[in-house]
Amino acid sequence: KVRAELLNRGTPDENVMIISFDFSDVSRSKEVVDQTLEKFGGLDYLVSNHAAMVTGPFLALPYLQDPDYLERIFRVNLFSHIQLAIQAIPHLEKNNGHIYFTSSLAGEIPVYRSSLYCSTKHAMNGFFYSLQQELLARESSVSLTIGSLGLILTKEISQLMAFGHPYPAWARGSLEECSRRVMEAYITRPQTMTYPRIAGMIYRANWYFDPHFHEGIIQRFKPKGTKGKGYKEVVEKGTSVDQRIKMGYQLGYGPGDK
Repeated sequence: KVRAELLNRGTPDENVMIISFDFSDVSRSKEVVDQTLEKFGGLDYLVSNHAAMVTGPFLALPYLQDPDYLERIFRVNLFSHIQLAIQAIPHLEKNNGHIYFTSSLAGEIPVYRSSLYCSTKHAMNGFFYSLQQELLARESSVSLTIGSLGLILTKEISQLMAFGHPYPAWARGSLEECSRRVMEAYITRPQTMTYPRIAGMIYRANWYFDPHFHEGIIQRFKPKGTKGKGYKEVVEKGTSVDQRIKMGYQLGYGPGDK
């Protein structure tokens, strides 16, 4: 599908290569870079965008607590990104290249329904902002941008939101505008690209300065019509297989998926 879309937009066939890869197999991440170099002879950009979007209350879902599952999600969401950077940087330095990593505002604030996902994104931010400093300290020709994205209205997310959601308008962003901002970042090479920008400002300010931030998150995600903090209802919603199937990109990372 991706190849067909690129060719339809006029990209020459010789400039297109699709590599199917499971990034939970971290030790083989080098193969992605090697195949690219073999095909094109060099590397100008690394755009690292993959992630396992894992949701659900951690204490209520035993499969989230399994050590092998935890490790697998960290391999996909963090370790494979690190390995790609390690393999790509020597080649990018030859061409004044650029790296773009897709992170999330969930890597800057906590959300209890997504503790595992949040933890991988917090770790990603910690590592790659530190790597930014190291690249600058060693006067590398490689620049690095971390994309801090909020709720982007992809097809799958839009379908889920049709059943109701707790996100105000300022927290949501269009897929088209997000794509434009990301492509701009490839050119302007900022250290951080936040979209929606207002969401980043509000979430960051609330997390650092609002002493009742946790309670606000709990109330925001509480299903309508429930009493108390709504944890039982959140758990029931989080264990719904139908809900997980609607999130097509999450398939393969649920209960029973090894």
